[in-house]
Amino acid sequence: MKKYLIGGIAAAVMLTGATALQAQERITYLLHSTPTNVFWQAVKLGFDDACAEIQADCQMVFLQQDGNFQEQLNNLEAALANNPTGIITTFAGGNIFDEALQRAQDAGVPIIASNVDHPDGKFRLAYVGQDLEQAGYDLAEAQSKNFPADGPIHVLIGVSGPGQVWSETRAAGVERFMKEYIAANPDREITYERIDSGLDLSTTGQRVAAYVQATPTTAYFDTGYWHAGAAVTLRDLGKKPGEVLLAGFDLVPVVFDEMKSGYIQLTVDQQPYLQGYYPVHQLYLLNNYKFPPFDINTGKALITPDDVDALLDLSQKGIR
Repeated sequence: MKKYLIGGIAAAVMLTGATALQAQERITYLLHSTPTNVFWQAVKLGFDDACAEIQADCQMVFLQQDGNFQEQLNNLEAALANNPTGIITTFAGGNIFDEALQRAQDAGVPIIASNVDHPDGKFRLAYVGQDLEQAGYDLAEAQSKNFPADGPIHVLIGVSGPGQVWSETRAAGVERFMKEYIAANPDREITYERIDSGLDLSTTGQRVAAYVQATPTTAYFDTGYWHAGAAVTLRDLGKKPGEVLLAGFDLVPVVFDEMKSGYIQLTVDQQPYLQGYYPVHQLYLLNNYKFPPFDINTGKALITPDDVDALLDLSQKGIR
């Protein structure tokens, strides 16, 4: 009986059921964060599910300190020493990995970027993740519909990880929209400012609370999910839901809680499960069937409080 390739990533699952593996895949996924960051658990679930489907020998390597790119580089060197059939990595550290990746490329080790792309698009065969700058722009554009019709507007942009590609790029998208918004409303007083908002719920909450107490603020945009920490401290200050508009990224339980409370109006889902799942099958299809990897935009879905109930079950399962 003939067996047909159905096409795309989904074919990998069917092919593994129809043919024997030519050789077991050995795939390492290198992250720029610690396992305490709940976002990565959905990435890991997608990664684990895909590895199980192709019966691969897989390892996801976290950091001991968030954003320690030297540690991530050391992990990359260790992974290369084990002769993997593929590496998936995030590029939050930008060009720091280039020399090691050049050696990987010379040795024929395929590299897939996930979650954060290489700033120059180099060394990786494909990128699986969000268009970070555009997502920041779209978030700001959507939240602007909630800005007051009259009076001054002041926006605070929280750069959660200063110097980290993902955070700076999303912040740049918010800034691009704000510049256009200012130009489109020349008769209104519209301003914005950036701060180092931190990579921790309580830190972000404290910094945003201190800022809004000193500076009247219309809206706060976070480049991660730590706007949920700002919701807590704004409530403690006696601010009512919507008095300071809040928006950010990712579907994690604390964000859902604050969306239901009314303090967060918008968050962006970049679908982390897919950032773990698709790269594994890209590597499998390349190594076994010579299908070249291709970029996959995992999305910029804008989630409102009206969407929360429909997503809660999937969130509890670690898929969304």
